[in-house]
Amino acid sequence: MVLRAAIMIALIFTLFACATVEEKEREDRALFRIADTNLRLGLGYLQQGREEAALQKLQKAVDTMPEYAEAHSSLALAYIHMDQPDKAEEHYQRAVELKPDDGSIQNNYAVFLCGQGQYAKAEQHFLTAIESRRYRTPAEAFENLGVCMLQVPDLEKAETYLRKALQIAPRLPGALLQMARVSVEKKRTMSARAYLQRYQEVATLGPDGLWLGIQVETELGDMAAVKEYKTLLRKNYSDSNEMRMLLETEARERDGASGQ
Repeated sequence: MVLRAAIMIALIFTLFACATVEEKEREDRALFRIADTNLRLGLGYLQQGREEAALQKLQKAVDTMPEYAEAHSSLALAYIHMDQPDKAEEHYQRAVELKPDDGSIQNNYAVFLCGQGQYAKAEQHFLTAIESRRYRTPAEAFENLGVCMLQVPDLEKAETYLRKALQIAPRLPGALLQMARVSVEKKRTMSARAYLQRYQEVATLGPDGLWLGIQVETELGDMAAVKEYKTLLRKNYSDSNEMRMLLETEARERDGASGQ
């Protein structure tokens, strides 16, 4: 009888423990649903430009589930939009602490750090993102890292990382355009032309790319190509900074010609 009673007591404790675990799991699932709903609403508000509403929802997501790394990362994004970098960094740091192997969070944090001029720290987090086995877009991270290194500026590192991006994704538009820029800086004008041509196979040149094309073709002496780039810039981006630079350049050229 004693043995049977002991078995019954053990069984009761086991059933009680299972019930407690199941109840805890139900509570966790309910909290996650609430946090995730607020996260999605917050990101939606952020896309609409409603920063205060976004901040409220994203903060509620974090309050509901403090261990939800994506909520911290999204809250950091809201603080960036509201020009509060200190709070943004605080939540990015918490996000990477909670989920250090999440490549997307690492990449987003690295982009933020680069924007803050913390280039060495940004490089570390970009590389962590790239090394993450579950990160699906390493080419974009290499591209971001290359762009970040251009801001240092460190042309050698920028070229290395941009080449790695193109090894993974040869038609990645941003990396192609940035490699054209690196080539111009390194006086490799023919290479710059080739990258611009490859870029135009996959995307349409914006004002920065058209201005770069003007510089490249002017250096190479192809005035027909220069004229074509100028025409596109005037037609499509008449209010851009690049258009202003073109007008200033042409004014100097006219002044120089009239002074001869």
